[in-house]
Amino acid sequence: MNQTQLAIYLSKLDLQGAVSADLVFVGKLIQAHINRFSFSSFNAMQDKFLSTNDDELFERLIVQQQGGYCFEHNKIAMLALQAIGFEVAPLLGRVLLNGTKTNARTHRLTQLTFQGKTYLVDVGFGVKTPRIPIPIERSTQICEGINEYHIERTPYSVTVSLQKPERVTLYQVDLLETYESDCDVGHFYSHQHPEASFVNNLVVSRISGHERFVLRNLSYLYSNERTGEQVERSVGNVEQLCDLLSKTFYLEPPIGDVRWVFDKVHTRGQQAN
Repeated sequence: MNQTQLAIYLSKLDLQGAVSADLVFVGKLIQAHINRFSFSSFNAMQDKFLSTNDDELFERLIVQQQGGYCFEHNKIAMLALQAIGFEVAPLLGRVLLNGTKTNARTHRLTQLTFQGKTYLVDVGFGVKTPRIPIPIERSTQICEGINEYHIERTPYSVTVSLQKPERVTLYQVDLLETYESDCDVGHFYSHQHPEASFVNNLVVSRISGHERFVLRNLSYLYSNERTGEQVERSVGNVEQLCDLLSKTFYLEPPIGDVRWVFDKVHTRGQQAN
């Protein structure tokens, strides 16, 4: 990421005057990113090839604000941290939300080394994205707001589990040297394989402070982890989907693309029933 791109990115996060080489700033960047740039499988559903070339990715995710998933969001965040001067590297992990330990390594994260200690930085895990850098030097418990995480460290991997307000294992990350070519393989599968989850399901989410917004196919859920408030509703037509994508998730896809995705999700829902 060049300095012009970094300035644009930080400006969109409203962090252009707040850069500092410490973990406090990294936390601010994580929280600003997941508030400003929505996690989204919208593009992955459309049979499009999504390049992760640095400049093309920046144009699509940051300038055009099309949304994206872990291979897109976490690469951008890594490049930004690198441009600021942090020591970072990509990592891959297995998503364990469904309890299957043999899932493929299809989640990209960033390893950050700061003052001799290592952390996970993640801005691309949808509505369950941790909002702070996660220390991974040893097994430990950490808290962020009402969220409590258990970190299990082995010589070769680290497993991150949410303990409160619910108990669920998020992912297991392999602490191997990881190259962009490794990430390209996972990215290609995740948005090109006909049976990949994001090819077949619309998932869009954003986290703003204690508020979480998530769209799963045509079911929308708003929740506030501080007050306990929850609001759920169905998306019944293309116009409602357009309105939700624009006003809640800050996405502005062409109406033709929205109609195509809506029809795909609606048809799959009818077939499932």
